[in-house]
Amino acid sequence: MAGIKALLGLKKATVMAEHEAPVKMEDDSQQETAPSPTPITNGSDAATEQALENNPNALNVLFLSSDTGGGHRASAESLGKQFQLLYPGSTYNLLDIVEKDCVPPYNSLVSYYKHLSTHPTQWKLVYSVSNSRAFEMIADAHLKLMCERAVRRSIQQYNPDVVVSVHPLMCNVPVLSCHKISKETGVHLPMFTVVTDLGSAHCLWFANGVEKMFVGSEQVQELAMIRGRVPQEKLVLSGLPIRHDFAVQAEGLGDRMSLEGMEYQRKVRRELELPYDDRRTILVMGGGEGVGSLERIVDALYCELVSQGIDALVMVICGRNEKLKNELEHKEWRSVYKRWMAAKERSSNLSQIFAVDNACGSSMLTPGCINSGSTVTNLRRMLSRGSLKTAMMAPLPDSQHFMSAPVEETKGDQSPDSNVIEVNSILSDSDAVQSPMSQNSVDYGKVHVVSLGFLENIAEYMVAADVLVSKAGPGTIAEAAALSLPIMLTSYLPGQEEGNVDYVVEAGFGAYCQDSDPLGIAEEVCMWLTDDDKREMLSRAAHAKGAPSAARKIAQQIGDATLQWRAMNQAKLADENGTA
Repeated sequence: MAGIKALLGLKKATVMAEHEAPVKMEDDSQQETAPSPTPITNGSDAATEQALENNPNALNVLFLSSDTGGGHRASAESLGKQFQLLYPGSTYNLLDIVEKDCVPPYNSLVSYYKHLSTHPTQWKLVYSVSNSRAFEMIADAHLKLMCERAVRRSIQQYNPDVVVSVHPLMCNVPVLSCHKISKETGVHLPMFTVVTDLGSAHCLWFANGVEKMFVGSEQVQELAMIRGRVPQEKLVLSGLPIRHDFAVQAEGLGDRMSLEGMEYQRKVRRELELPYDDRRTILVMGGGEGVGSLERIVDALYCELVSQGIDALVMVICGRNEKLKNELEHKEWRSVYKRWMAAKERSSNLSQIFAVDNACGSSMLTPGCINSGSTVTNLRRMLSRGSLKTAMMAPLPDSQHFMSAPVEETKGDQSPDSNVIEVNSILSDSDAVQSPMSQNSVDYGKVHVVSLGFLENIAEYMVAADVLVSKAGPGTIAEAAALSLPIMLTSYLPGQEEGNVDYVVEAGFGAYCQDSDPLGIAEEVCMWLTDDDKREMLSRAAHAKGAPSAARKIAQQIGDATLQWRAMNQAKLADENGTA
């Protein structure tokens, strides 16, 4: 009996002194900087012991991750919460073995990420070099030689029932460590991998030796089999793990475009105390990207909505970016609109070069805008990278009648000379839509901009929105799909997130317009808002890719398998002790 008690881990080994209380994480797109890379735990040693005694199916789960973006930690948190719901009394910890136990340059990964994520060209170089067979072999051998023993000690300190990796650099070495722990103790320690990338994945994810590998898309599943040579029977196409709130809201929302879904959306808007519950609503995320590009996108949305006569609410999640939040709260929107009109008037003598059907934002080709079903996708992708952008000049409508257009202003101190958008910050080389701006009589859109800080109820705001504008983070995309929300992507990290753009565009529930072309973004979004059939098509395509209950299903499979291993370990231990 004493051996079984030890097997169940009722008394944990001494835990590192630097443990902190759990940190509630939101999606990566609303974080300005990554949180401090410290391990987290959701319960003390005594609490863990008591929980296991009172709940025989309680599990002690160890997640391996790193704060290179909020997505990895957010996935671990969402899975951890599901373990607690499904297996009462369960506890979970998160450990960054790379920073704690690895050698340079790996142990500086978090600081490198903060720099590289703001320098895309450097990031692309590092990602391309590291995502190669040669690097994979070198890194695998180096890490196992220099770090495995320390990693093994760290894992043993937690005395886990199961180890789950949610980071590509924490797969190969931990697999070996878990194997050695099992051999040393005679008790099998299972390990699983949950891949948190969506459209593509780094080669270091695909370490053989895990019990199961959970992937979020068919693209990643194919990569795992081809590049990682992971057996198909070990792969589970589950979707990305996202917070339980999204499963709750998805059930309440149902069909977003149905009468019941629209009524539920209005109900959520009222509960959020939004200024309006009957206006078209846009949710803009990406405060961590800085004031520049995101602010220009909001300016472009505002002006295009006004000029096209669309009454709308624009919600901007600034996260921890207080500078951006303050800029939007005190912006003189009338001046922004006048500058935008002046920019359009100055460009009215430009000549038309290209005109194609089904282009984003108008009947003209919009540089950088990639939409599903188009025959010029490759050209648009090339244009979005700037190689031919100077050639794409098109006429913009006359604006002389609308320089004094009525504009709905936000509350706050208004200064006619402060925070005014520059002429070139909203003017791009894209083609303009044929809006009512060139007519003598027009209804101007009443547009209200709301800036929001760091939020914990993102799911509710996504329900309230009709369109999402965001960077191509895998977690954000999975959350939007779970709630059937069309998404306009505006930026991505080269290599790592580029496949996410293809994932969204090819699935038909969004488009991509580079953030350097804010007018193109605004035109396309306005087209979605005024075309119910188009928006319904996008919404249904998103629903087809959504997996709101992925975290629960993953936790269920891991938990059940772990309990089976526990039973087999107990039987083996009892047999060895002659108590069977």
